[in-house]
Parts: sequence; structure tokens; C-alpha cells
Amino acid sequence: MKVTRDDAENRQAILHIEVEDDRVEKHLQRAHQKVSARINIPGFRKGKAPRRIVEQFVGRDYLLEEAMETLVPEAVGVAVEESDIESTHTPPRVNVIERDPIVKIDATVALPPLATLGDYKKLKFDDELEVVTDDQIEEQLTQIQEQQAVWEPVDRAAKLGDLLVITSKGLVEGKEFANVDGGEFLAEAGSMNPVPGFAEQLKGLKEGDSKEFDIEIPGDYPNEEFAGKTANFTVDVSEVKKKELPKLTNALAASLGEEFKTVAELRARISENLEAQAKDGLRRSLEEKIIDALVEGATFEVSPMIIEHEAEHVLEDQQRQLSQYNIDFQQYMQGIGKTTEEIFAEAQDSAELRLKRMLVIDTLADDGDASVSDEEVAAEIALMQETPQYENENLDTDEARDAVQRILRRRTAIDQVIEVTHKPKASKAKAKKSTTAKKKPATSAKGKSPSKAAKSAKK
Repeated sequence: MKVTRDDAENRQAILHIEVEDDRVEKHLQRAHQKVSARINIPGFRKGKAPRRIVEQFVGRDYLLEEAMETLVPEAVGVAVEESDIESTHTPPRVNVIERDPIVKIDATVALPPLATLGDYKKLKFDDELEVVTDDQIEEQLTQIQEQQAVWEPVDRAAKLGDLLVITSKGLVEGKEFANVDGGEFLAEAGSMNPVPGFAEQLKGLKEGDSKEFDIEIPGDYPNEEFAGKTANFTVDVSEVKKKELPKLTNALAASLGEEFKTVAELRARISENLEAQAKDGLRRSLEEKIIDALVEGATFEVSPMIIEHEAEHVLEDQQRQLSQYNIDFQQYMQGIGKTTEEIFAEAQDSAELRLKRMLVIDTLADDGDASVSDEEVAAEIALMQETPQYENENLDTDEARDAVQRILRRRTAIDQVIEVTHKPKASKAKAKKSTTAKKKPATSAKGKSPSKAAKSAKK
């Protein structure tokens, strides 16, 4: 097979392919077998007519067209492999130039994209590590108490935040709208269950009380049958309960089952976890800023074929997500008022940005010679397999190790840039007091849920 290559703009190459007669003949023979097996030729059973007869019956052009279905992919695949073009997983664009007497094919192939980075070493970021405050620790402890809380019956009028045992029925124009038969209802302020304002109507009711009231259902209520109409409710209260938080004692700390013996140990571990989260949050913030700056300062050479191929994956992901909620993609587009072309253009923009972000990190890893040892890869895999997401996955494969190595190289490359560009401001010697006595200023740092803060204490 004769193959010549022309390099085109936008990181693409055009392979001019001339297929040898022997290869064409092999695929013509396959085509003959397929065609003869599905058509009726007088005097022959299906699949038994000689090729000469089949060719006379359907024509050589028909047989050759049938052969092209298998010949073209094979020929293009061989040509790409022989040309030593690194795979981008983007299908080539194929144009059959000539079929007879010589099969000639032009295949446009996407070459691996390139990024030329700007002078990222001149970047400077002064983000400071957020200080863990006493307020944050107390908030975590309070949430632990909330999780361990119990509901105790009380002999008083209901307040917002109480748990009521009620029997209730709601009617809209005689049709049943809501029904609760001796069920528990949490009367939270702003509750949307069953409609806004219902919880507030229960305020002041005691055990044994009954009440009837009307509520206007919002016009944007999901069930259009009832939207904008008036619901009439009757409610009977059989019990009112108040949330009782357990005292923060050593016994409570020990009951969490995380090897804590005292509240002091629990508080210390929560503080350690919040500090780790703050460090992780700072690193992720710096990583985002660095990648954004790298993309902005870089120049790219990317085949449009790759972007279009990636955009198709973006759309497939969108359709898959919508299908999980039984939403038709065409109806979705109509609902948001966009055409197929507009949706695809947005997918292209998303795919291009995603590609560029990944490309600058990989280029950074290559430029900085971010190396990762086999031991580091093995250690990362061991950590991954401790998580629920990967505990049943087989990560002892070359493919998995290569993937983990790429992730670690990218992480190392970013860490190297952070080392050079992160110049935090000098920390203040003394922090201002918070609104509560002897407490450091609250920050915007968000900690784990209290359960996670406690459960990760052993790690």
C-alpha cells in the first residue's frame, strides 16, 4: 500500500493512500460472500452463486461499494499505523477519491495538540491559609450534638423547630391534595412541605388541638392541577416534641466509636481535620488560579476535529444525565429555548476549555520533568482502594498504574508551580477576637460535616 503524507494547518495531517490490488481483491471476495448470501439469484441457492454471476447480477460498482465498507477502515488504520502518528482517539475524516481502477483514499488525521506555555514562573499568588477558629470547632461540636439529639414530648404550645405528630388532610376544590395519618411532621420555618406556610400554621398548637385553615398554593407548584389554587387543611395534633441536645461530655465523645476518651481529644481531632481541610482548600484554590493563568498565557495548536469529537462526548454525557431523569433531549432544548446548533456550540466551547486545561497541565509536567516513582504510584493505589469508590476495582493493571501515574505527575507539576508562585502575605501576629470571648475570627472556611470530622480522626 502506498502512503504519502502532507502536513496541514491546525495540527492535522492528510494521508494520501493508494490501496494495492491484493487488498482490494480480498475485500471484494468478502463482499461477494455477503451479497450472495442475502440476494436471490435464479438457479442458485443463497450464498452459492459464483462471484462472476453475482457481479453480473448486481454490477461491479455495487460489489465494490460493498467492499469499501470494510476496505476503507482497514486501509486507513494501516496507513495511520505505518505513518507513526500518535493516537488522539479522534476518528480520521475519510474521503474516497477514486474507486476504479485504483482505490485512492485521503484521510485527514488529527495530530496531538500542542501548548506553548507563557512565563508562568512570574506568576504570584498571595492567598493566605485560613486560620481554624474556635467558632468553627464549636460549630462542628454542635452539629455532633444535633446528630445525637432525641425528641422528647413536651406539654406546651408548638414552636417552629418542634416535631409534631399530626393527622391532617388537605383538599383543593374537593380533591385530596395532602394526607397525613398520625405521622410525624417537623415544623421548620420556611418549609415547602406540603406547601409554603403550612408549618407556620402549626405554631401555637398543643397536644389535642385541632385547626382548619386555607393556604394559597404557589403558581409555580410542580403539580399544575393544583398550582395557583386554594388548599383547605384540617389538622389534629396528638403530640408535640422538642429536640433535646445531649450535653457535651466525655461519655458523648466516647460514644462516637472513634477511640476518643475525652471531649478535649475530640476537639483536638476536629481542629486537626479542619486545618487539613483548610490546607487542601488553599491548594485547590491555587491550582484553579494557576491553571486559569496558564490557559490565558499559553498559545495552542489544536485540531478542530479533536474539539468536535470531545464536544460529542460532552453532549452524550448531557443526554445520559437527562435520561436518568426520563427527560427527552429534544424537549430539554425546547424548554431552554436553544437550537441543536447552539447546544453543540456550547459543548464545543466546554470541550475546548477542558482540553486546554488538561493540555497545559500535561505540558507543565513535561517541561518541569515531574517524575513519579513506582513506589509513589503503588502508595496512591493503596490509598484509593481504601475508598468505597475503588475498593472493588482491580487497580493492579498496567492501564490503571499508567492512569494513576499521569494523575500524580499532574499533581506534582502543580505543586512545583505553587512552590515558586505562592508568596502569602505575612501572617498577623495577633488575631482579632470574635464575638464570643477568647475566640479567633471566623473565616469562610467550610469544614467537613461533624460526622466526617470525627470519623476521619483515626486517619
